[in-house]
Amino acid sequence: MDQMATLNDDTPMRDLVNDISLHHTTNGRRFRALDILGKDRELLQALADPQHAIGGITNKALRRQLAGSPWAKGGTDKQLSARVSRHIRLLRDHGLIRKMPNQRKYLLTAQGQLLTTALNAILSSSTQQLINIAA
Repeated sequence: MDQMATLNDDTPMRDLVNDISLHHTTNGRRFRALDILGKDRELLQALADPQHAIGGITNKALRRQLAGSPWAKGGTDKQLSARVSRHIRLLRDHGLIRKMPNQRKYLLTAQGQLLTTALNAILSSSTQQLINIAA
């Protein structure tokens, strides 16, 4: 229900993408920017799956969902698990997901819901539709 409510949000895309499109440093560690239309697109689309809103996001569920995609790069299960773990850390540091207490599950934050909903809307729209909206 919360994800459907984000469909009526008037926040411009530039405001949603501003923070995550820049690298930042937390506790002396540098975290790269997210590339929402490039190498991180498939992961963000996987996060938008409604099944994750109910049971939470886990490494195993993301591995299953992304296993056949180009994002997985044909690696072994162990390599894919490590890659998903690194990206979960990155998504947490950008504030798109948060950890559920005492569990190995994560939930999308409000910012994460807005971003994934907007990304799916952009990717499913034609150029003409986007031009009409912008005009």
